[in-house]
Amino acid sequence: MKISAIIAVAGMAAAANAQTVIDLGGMNVDGAAATTFTVNQTDHGALSSIYFDLTVDVGATNASWGSEVHIDLTHNASGFHFSADGSELNFADLGPDDLSFGWGNSGGIFTFSGGVDLSDAGPSDTFGTWTVTLSDEFDDSGIDHTYLQGSTITINKVPAPGALALLGLGGVAAMRRRR
Repeated sequence: MKISAIIAVAGMAAAANAQTVIDLGGMNVDGAAATTFTVNQTDHGALSSIYFDLTVDVGATNASWGSEVHIDLTHNASGFHFSADGSELNFADLGPDDLSFGWGNSGGIFTFSGGVDLSDAGPSDTFGTWTVTLSDEFDDSGIDHTYLQGSTITINKVPAPGALALLGLGGVAAMRRRR
């Protein structure tokens, strides 16, 4: 019975922690060519929010601006697209964004921690491949900005019904064990 309780608790922890963390630490971005990669989401659940915890060194190698940092996230199966950038006010803006970090037209190290509630706007299932595109809205020749260690994007989701059922069964097993 002790093993059942341990499995139930592990199941509850997995269901409660329904998120995918994308590590950007150490990635360099050149305005001449976007950095694109994919992330495979292996569990099901509706998108609830996207959270950014970023520290970006802009201009350490070349003179660039914080307002030029641009991030796109696309859920390939549903076509859902989320766009964020340093500022809506720079001269090379790629269009309207879902989130602006509020960084100015200057170089240096910029930080942002915050998220966006997408429970009414995101895909009903985040399972599958996400494409992440990191770009700089103006090519300053060479590396335009670098994501420092600890920079992450977290895709949070509501656990799928199966995970919620596992959570419920874990609670039942824990209560039964107490008796």
